[in-house]
Order: sequence, then C-alpha cells, then structure tokens
Amino acid sequence: MTCIQYCEALWMSNGGLLEKALEQQPDGEGEVTGAVVVADVASPDGSGFMSAPMKQGAGLALVALVLSWLLANPKVQSDYAFAGLVPILIFAGSFYLVWNAMERKQTAVIAVVYILLAASPYAAMSLSSGEITITDADLSGDSAQIALKIRESGAIFGSSVDSADVTVTYEGSTVWESTISFAIDREDGYGKYGLISLTVSEWYQGNAADSAPYVVSVDVGGSADSMQLQSKHLQRTIDDVQSATAGAMGTESECSDSKDSCIIGVALKSWSGLDAMGDNPPGGLPHADYTVSATLFYGSTATIVYPTVTVVNGIAEWDSNNGEFGGGSAFVGEEGSELPMPGSVDSFELNTKYIPIEDWVVSDYGCYHFTAEVTQESPWSDSSVVSFTSYYDYTEEGGETGGDPTNEAWTSTTNCD
Repeated sequence: MTCIQYCEALWMSNGGLLEKALEQQPDGEGEVTGAVVVADVASPDGSGFMSAPMKQGAGLALVALVLSWLLANPKVQSDYAFAGLVPILIFAGSFYLVWNAMERKQTAVIAVVYILLAASPYAAMSLSSGEITITDADLSGDSAQIALKIRESGAIFGSSVDSADVTVTYEGSTVWESTISFAIDREDGYGKYGLISLTVSEWYQGNAADSAPYVVSVDVGGSADSMQLQSKHLQRTIDDVQSATAGAMGTESECSDSKDSCIIGVALKSWSGLDAMGDNPPGGLPHADYTVSATLFYGSTATIVYPTVTVVNGIAEWDSNNGEFGGGSAFVGEEGSELPMPGSVDSFELNTKYIPIEDWVVSDYGCYHFTAEVTQESPWSDSSVVSFTSYYDYTEEGGETGGDPTNEAWTSTTNCD
C-alpha cells in the first residue's frame, strides 16, 4: 500500500479521522454536502503611495526639478534654446506614473502640483532681481566693435538701472574701464536683454592668445558677470611676412634666339599674418588692417613696383592701372594669409596672372630679390615695418658643348651675394 492509499484509508474508514470529526458535530451538522477552501492572496495592482510606479514618478519629478533649476539660467537658455523641453518631457512621464498610481484620481490637484514644480525655478529667477549674464559677444560687420548681449533674471531689474561699469583686461591687467549708459530695453524669443558696444581700437593692446586673453567684466547695480572674448576677433597685429615669385615659362615661338623654353614673365604673391612655426606661411588674420608694399629688384634697381595694397577687414584693394595689375581687389585672411599680386596675362600653369617681361624696367640675367613690406597704424602696431625678402636667379641653361643656350630658368636661391 502506498502512502497516499494509507492516508485515504485512515481518513475515510470506519473509525477514521473523518468519522470521528463528524461525531463531534452538533445535530443536523453531521452531513457534509460540500467543502470549499479559498485562499485569499492579494496581487499587487501598482497603486498606492508606496507602490513602485509612485516611487518611480517621484524620482523622475526630482530629476526634472533639478534640471529645471539648471536650465533656468538666462545664459543656458540663450545658448541652448530647446534644452528646456527636456525637464518638461521628464515631468510629463512622472505625472503619468503618479496619476496611475493614484488610480487616476485627484487629477486637478496632481496637475497643479506639477505645474508649480515646473514653473518654480523660472519664477525664482524672475523674482531674484540683480542677476545679469553676458550671453553673447558679437563682432560687428566692419570688425570695429564688439556688442555684448546682457540678459536679466529679474523683472524689477530692467527698470531700476541706467548705467553699467565695464572693464576690459588683457593678460590679467586692466587696459580700459568706463561707466556707460545701459538699460534692459530689448526683447527677443528668449526674453529681455540689453546691449553694450565696445570699440576695439579704444582698448586693443596686441594679439589675443590662450596665454594672453581679453576678458570683459560688466557690473550693473551690484551684479557682475565676465566673459573671455574670442581670440580670433582680437588678432589684428601682423608679426610675420613672406614673399615669393614664380617664373612664367614660354616655349619656342614665344622665345627669342631659338630657345626651347624661356622666361616670359613673373607672378608675385605675399603672405601677412600670425607667425607660424618653421617655414610655414603666416596664419590668416581676417580682421586685420594693414598695407603691403612689394617690389622686385635687380641689384638696387626696382624692376617691378607693385601698387600699394591696402587691406581692411579682409578686403585687399589696389590700383590695377586698367588691368595692368589684375582686378584691383581680393579677399584675404579668412581662408589663409596669401595675397596674390596678379599681372595682366593669364597663366594656366601658374593659376594666376603674371607680369610680362616686356613690362619690367630691367630684364637682364642675374640675381633678383623680391621684398614685401607690411605696415600698420596704431593701435594695431607701433608703425614699425615687418618685411621679408626672397631671392631668385634668372639664368640661361644648355649649350654645354659649345652651342648656344637652349633654355632659361627662374630659380629660388638664398641670397644675391
């Protein structure tokens, strides 16, 4: 007999446990018509204050609140216009979880609480008068001024001030300070703001760099903020110049004395900008103002005197003399410091226009040198000249066996000694 069969016999047999239990029942209760045993086990339904959705919703609300405080700063709003959507989306997710945890009851109360939470950082910012932030520093189209955009964090602030104390430092030392009229009197999609225009020539001291930054500080009604100005806007002083020429080659019919190849002209160019390492061309300065004088010499004789080039804010201009010297204008600085100095004849090989040899004052064989000189006015420089000279040999070649030379060459050399 198995264990199960033994238990059934013990329970159901005469004198068994079931029979003895029935004998103990009151009259009329000895007959069992059916027995149902029900275990009431409650399954979690995700509702209530201590439920998991409620805890998750509260956690998301806390994260959204912290983000709202961080993003309520006027500078952050200006730099990252759509960042404010992030806490709003997190608040929405939190609201949904909490609303479900509350069995979708008390909808109005929950909504009001969430609106107050989301708005509290911005309301606090709007009531904390006296907080200013410099959000932008924009260079004017002519590069003469830098406009500071200053935002307010309080509604009262805009109507309570009429001046600002402005200080500019360079390499840690104050180079300019002034009290100027100021008001929060403008508004855009991000809120109210005011503008302060700084004239660069009033405080420029030298090229900006990582080790020599320009920092502007603004104090309005006891609230102050500062910003490091962009270096590329404040690099105006030429400290390196280079020059170069290239010979334009002619062949056969273009040459005299039956030469196979000959020099029929020369193309000129120069570079002016920031000193670069090694023999690299100077770095471009798109906002610098300067003049370039370039001359090709044969000995002490100026054989080509190029018209003076005036560069203002990236635009170079000179007298083309009706096409003798190119078109009379060029852009320089934004894409590099190279300044082409074209002549009147196109050259596919040189990708520029060259000055034909018949226009030279002297065209003898020998050593030539090409000098480019750059000058700037105050405050961009102390008016000293920055110059560079390159050297070239104009020679005949071939005819080694006693015949006439068959070619001409224009080659770079180190000097004319």
